[in-house]
Parts: sequence; structure tokens; C-alpha cells
Amino acid sequence: MYRIGERRQSHTKLIIWSTGFVMLIGIIVGAAFLFLKPDTQIITPPHPTVDHIMATQQQTTIMQTSLFSIALPTDWKTRTTDETPRPTYSWAGTSGANDARWINVYIDKAIPATLAVNRVLPIASAGADLTLPTNVSDNCTTFTGAAPAGQPSVAAKWQGISFLCDTANYQRDVVGTSSLEGVNTVTVHGTQAGSHNFFFTYTDNSASPDYTIITNALKSFKLK
Repeated sequence: MYRIGERRQSHTKLIIWSTGFVMLIGIIVGAAFLFLKPDTQIITPPHPTVDHIMATQQQTTIMQTSLFSIALPTDWKTRTTDETPRPTYSWAGTSGANDARWINVYIDKAIPATLAVNRVLPIASAGADLTLPTNVSDNCTTFTGAAPAGQPSVAAKWQGISFLCDTANYQRDVVGTSSLEGVNTVTVHGTQAGSHNFFFTYTDNSASPDYTIITNALKSFKLK
């Protein structure tokens, strides 16, 4: 036998429990959403800035001789020099830091076999082209001993390449090329010019030496 009001009381309790259960589920779901929300934000990167100064510095001009071509910075011109030993060809910069930079090229009999340098750049021939197995070395006085008394230079090696280290003038910054063929020489084979021996030096007396000038130049070199 049911009493008056008993069914209504059960129905009210059911509504209260149902509402509470729904609220509890909502709280759990909301907490889970906040907890699992990733922290990573996708941000559109800014447009890259173009360095016009660097682009200008990288512009080159192809220098043509009767035997070969080589690319040098656009402000570089033929250089007249009375230095000994006298190079076969010489080019120098004419503006900014390039005023204190120049490249000498010695060919065949003009190659000074005993010219000492402060840094060496190993090179190798690849037909009419040149390859660079490694980068320019450190100043050679950092990895060679002192020259014997009365000698201005000492025989040295860098990455297995022999050259002469100028220990008497260690504060200069003269880079010289050398190869497995011997000190200060590499033989390049052209299709028209035939085979010739080459030796390159790069002098950089600027406040901030830039060895990419000589490495880029040699990478562009081609014997005719």
C-alpha cells in the first residue's frame, strides 16, 4: 500500500541525483579538455630579411686570360707589381676592405718553389678544374716548431699537404696553395691550353680576413 506523497519524493530524489551526475560528468570532461589541450602554438614566421650587402659582396666578374678564367669580386682589377718573385698574373680589390686584398697567380717556370706562406690551402686538379679537399689552415706557427737559427721558414704539413711555413713573418696573412704533387704546385690539364703547373697566393691585410674570396675564386678556376 502506497502512502500519499511517497512516489513524488522518490521522483524528486531521482531528478536531484540525475542533475548532480550530469554536472559531475561535465566537470570531468571540462577538466580533461583543459588538461589535454596542447601548449604548442603555430605561429606564422616573419618574412625572411634579404641581406643586400652580402648579395653585393658575392657578385663576381669572370677574368679571362690566354690560359684560364677565374671569377673575382666585381671591384677587383688587374694589379701591377714589382714584387719578387714576380707573379704571372695579379688582381687586387679597389674598394672597402678589398683595398688590402690581392691574389697572385704563378704559372710553370714562374712558380717560386721556396716561397713560404702563413697559411696553406690544399688543392687538387680535376681535369681543367680545381678542387679544394679542405679549408684554409690556421696560421702555421700554431702547429709548427720554430725555424732553425738563420732560416726564415720551416717545412710544415697540413692535412697531409706539405708547404713552407713563414716563421720569420708570422704576423702576415698570406695564404698559399699546395698539393699532394709537391710544395707550391699543382698540375692542371686543359683541353686547349694543355697541361700547366699553378701556384696561387692570397694576401689579406684587412682588419677582418675573408678567406672565402680565395676559395670561391679557385672553385671557379678553369683552364682552357
